[in-house]
Amino acid sequence: MLTDIHIKAVEVYFIPVDTRIPLKFGSEVLTSVTCARIKVTVENNSGQTAAGWGETPLSVQWVWPSSVSYSFRFLQIKNFVLELSKELNDYPVKGHPIETGHLFQKEILPEMLEKFNNMVTESENLPWLAALVALSAFDIALHDAYGNVNEIPVYETYNGYYMNKDLSWFLEPAKDKEISFKKIYPEDFFTLPA
Repeated sequence: MLTDIHIKAVEVYFIPVDTRIPLKFGSEVLTSVTCARIKVTVENNSGQTAAGWGETPLSVQWVWPSSVSYSFRFLQIKNFVLELSKELNDYPVKGHPIETGHLFQKEILPEMLEKFNNMVTESENLPWLAALVALSAFDIALHDAYGNVNEIPVYETYNGYYMNKDLSWFLEPAKDKEISFKKIYPEDFFTLPA
């Protein structure tokens, strides 16, 4: 499909933010947070390029509650974001961001997390939730870039015209249910503003 994209470049920025009021997560109080801000440049099959941006707070207290020091946990999540940027910079898969993101999350992310955790000498590993939150900023940037390069609001692309796969590629119905996701797309489950 001409609108399919692949990643050309990934840039990572860490933005410190002080909270207006202290926030308590479990036994820890958060007074500041670092946001991972991601810029992804993509190219579509028509040869056009554009960038997209995504951001997420690296909420250590929320994604990795632990008695292990905050500084260790924060450094691990930050390092994982940097590892994700390297991996995604070399990610050759083309398609709609829902498809490419799903493949990355299912095929690459678990192995990346295991390899990353095997290099850590502390008693606790980076949890799956922290890996997903770190990946979320890249996912947001990829969707933004897809809409930008194809000059369309991205929420208008979650249908059979832009996507190569329907929901049956992503989902399996419960064994006791006779539901088919064939020819059904995310767009079928939300209403766009007029």
